[in-house]
Amino acid sequence: MAPTRTKILAFLEKRGSASAIELSHALQLTPANIRHHLRVLQKEGVVIAIRVDRTHERGRPAYLFALREQQKAHNLDRLCGAFLQHLRAAASPHEKDSVLRSIAQQMAAMKPTSPALNLTQRLMATMKTLNEMSYKASWEAHRESPTIKFAHCPYASIIDSFPELCQIDQYLLEALMQCSIETVSTQESTPTGEFICRFRLRQPKPS
Repeated sequence: MAPTRTKILAFLEKRGSASAIELSHALQLTPANIRHHLRVLQKEGVVIAIRVDRTHERGRPAYLFALREQQKAHNLDRLCGAFLQHLRAAASPHEKDSVLRSIAQQMAAMKPTSPALNLTQRLMATMKTLNEMSYKASWEAHRESPTIKFAHCPYASIIDSFPELCQIDQYLLEALMQCSIETVSTQESTPTGEFICRFRLRQPKPS
């Protein structure tokens, strides 16, 4: 997990709840920076926002942020982080890439896509499988090639420290779609405050 998010969680663990401004002052970071990290933690389900009634004040609604209780009961971020750190230290770049691809293929093998399906059917089946994994995935038809969008990163709490997980996403798509996939963007910020990842199918060139 990114150091700033770790500090935010430690502060909320101690205080119980805090506003973005309070966190900004405590951690000596800008409110915009704090809100960015809070959005990621909310998307991951680690932190919840509690609206505070400000009947006599105008402007943006006030929120306090607190830990979601069930998140205190597991240590998965540290466990996954330790595994990935070990892989990074022990393997050569080629070996690491091979392991990442193997992990993605094993994930895809849990619910394989039938090779008898046409492209649209494979896209639909792949979106269903990915959404069972909490990716909030969707696809769009484009003139050159279909694109796939992830509106949620299941690894948001550790992705900053381990960007290799984005490579697993690409390999997972390749295994499910049974074709080559190109990563267009990762953690792309939208005007609505979302963070999305985009991928494009690489269509075989006509011979």
